[in-house]
Amino acid sequence: MEGMQFALEAYQSAWPYIGKGSGSFEMPSDDVDVAVDGRRRESGGGEQMKNDALGGGDDHNEMEIEEEGDDFFETSMILAKRLLFLAYCELDGGQIASARQRLVQCISITNTIIYSSHNASRTKNNRSAQSILDDVYMELMLSMEEVESDKILARHVANLAIANGNCCGWVDPMQRPGYMARSTVQLSSVPICPLEQRPIWCNELERNYGRILDEYNNTSRGTPMMTNQWMDVGCGRRGSGHDDHSVVSGRGWKEYVLFGTGAIESDYDAPFTKKLLRQHVPDAVTLAQEGGGEVIFSRLSPRTHIKPHCGPTNLRWTAHLGLVIPKSKSDCRIRVGNEWKSWSAGKILLFDDSFEHEVRNDTDEERVVLLIRLWHPELTSRTVLASQLVQEAIAKKE
Repeated sequence: MEGMQFALEAYQSAWPYIGKGSGSFEMPSDDVDVAVDGRRRESGGGEQMKNDALGGGDDHNEMEIEEEGDDFFETSMILAKRLLFLAYCELDGGQIASARQRLVQCISITNTIIYSSHNASRTKNNRSAQSILDDVYMELMLSMEEVESDKILARHVANLAIANGNCCGWVDPMQRPGYMARSTVQLSSVPICPLEQRPIWCNELERNYGRILDEYNNTSRGTPMMTNQWMDVGCGRRGSGHDDHSVVSGRGWKEYVLFGTGAIESDYDAPFTKKLLRQHVPDAVTLAQEGGGEVIFSRLSPRTHIKPHCGPTNLRWTAHLGLVIPKSKSDCRIRVGNEWKSWSAGKILLFDDSFEHEVRNDTDEERVVLLIRLWHPELTSRTVLASQLVQEAIAKKE
């Protein structure tokens, strides 16, 4: 860490605007230019420093006054990238307070680059700075999410990111997934799907609630092979949701996988339910089999709280078909965004889990639902948009 700090200091001393943030300003004075040039001589020349830090450079066949601006913005970009890298390292090492300070400095620097009147026409620099700003806000928000006492601050960070040009693609501080789809056509965002907008397949599952419930009971009381399939959420046996255990407080949350990693390959455990899902919700089955979601029986123990959190992306939604619901509905509820809802046996609740949500079972009874992850409804009807957004998500992941 000392070596990285040393690599950072040269650029910090040459950058006079820490703390000022965005806005118009005068270009660096001669003494700052000298400081930058000095760092370049120490590193074996300006071009070498630029290539080492940024992996290449811009065309320098521009007017002399623009070259001076390039020197400053080049130094700013190097400093922002190094601050972000050090923050990553400190977050991994549990040095949260120090990492947050670096991230705030990085926001100030990147805003200066983006909003500088001198740099207004430099779209390439702006794009690079915006990309850094997205990463910075994401890390700052996650650093709040992961500390129990600071969770509420994650909303404030998201609100600042939105005000700072919809960083991370966020448009609502209650909806802050790790990946927010961006496109020329925005996906609609609604915490809980209104009844009149639900897909037709919801009616099919509700009509067959009784038979689905029978098969749930069979997995709980059937052969040892089936009962042994029940596992704690987040235990690692399923391909996704490895960290889900971190949001559970209380007696426990268990799941039985029907489709997705960890599922029994044959249909003997729930033949009717699996056939019904393949027939009426094929996208959900495919999504689970490709590792993008799951279809499970979800059993929440009495006196258990699933703490507030956001799902990973707005590309998918979640459906709950109520199977076993405690008698006191007011003591067993789910909050999505700012709205609290209770389940009803045989009824589907469809919501966007990229919004902040939590579940409370404050009763002495279990709550069981059939949980289905599925593509955002607009992605199944707009194949061009779906392809565009999936490619965007893959590029972001890489």
